Amino acid sequence: MNPSPLIQAEGLRISYGGRLALRDVTFGVAAGRITALVGPSGCGKTSFLNCLNRLTDLIPGCRVEGSLRLDETDLLDPRLDLLAHRRRVGMIFQRPNPFPISIRANLDLPLREHGCAREERPLRIEACLRDVGLWEEVRDRLDAPALALSGGQQQRLCFARALSLQPEVLLLDEPCSALDPLSTGVIEELILRLRGRYTLVVVTHNLAQARRLADAAALFWLRDGAGCLVEHGPASHVFDAPREPETRDYLRGYRG
Repeated sequence: MNPSPLIQAEGLRISYGGRLALRDVTFGVAAGRITALVGPSGCGKTSFLNCLNRLTDLIPGCRVEGSLRLDETDLLDPRLDLLAHRRRVGMIFQRPNPFPISIRANLDLPLREHGCAREERPLRIEACLRDVGLWEEVRDRLDAPALALSGGQQQRLCFARALSLQPEVLLLDEPCSALDPLSTGVIEELILRLRGRYTLVVVTHNLAQARRLADAAALFWLRDGAGCLVEHGPASHVFDAPREPETRDYLRGYRG
């Protein structure tokens, strides 16, 4: 018997200015696994991801309805402590977005803001940089500007910054789309190393990448002007034995 999912959406609907963007999404995300969200542009994948981190709160005219839970927490509760929640659920964006300060300060700042003791912060910084394979590359220049790093290094620094707060969940929105193939390979290896320690939800348009990384997959599609969830399940089932015609056509490159 499969355990209850860590994240569970039931009848989730998202609209912007009265226009429905995502219709009645129901599915669960298993703890400690990598779940890939795939599908053509404009079908609601990033909207779903933003909802998990309550970034939808920052979008004027955005309305979210239905049910969305992280374990026992109601993520749509207006009383939710967003600072505590975003410590629990980290997010990595399409383009690396380190703060325009030093490498060290990029990690020290969130740790300080979230109450990490001064004497503990250097140890956490080193541990996180080691986690993402950056420590040996930057240990002698921690006070250099983060923006002087390469694109791939900047993205790994963003991973380290998210990991420094010891989240349960990492949301990855096209984390390799701005990177060259070599840097993409490094990030993919990092994502695979994090499997089991974190629950990862990855939005990607790269189907080969989704196949390489995902334990589970969900195909989003556009129907009647709104995004919807067409099919989800173990990645091997979705990619190798899809049930729905949209899934088969998308995987074959006929649509989307």
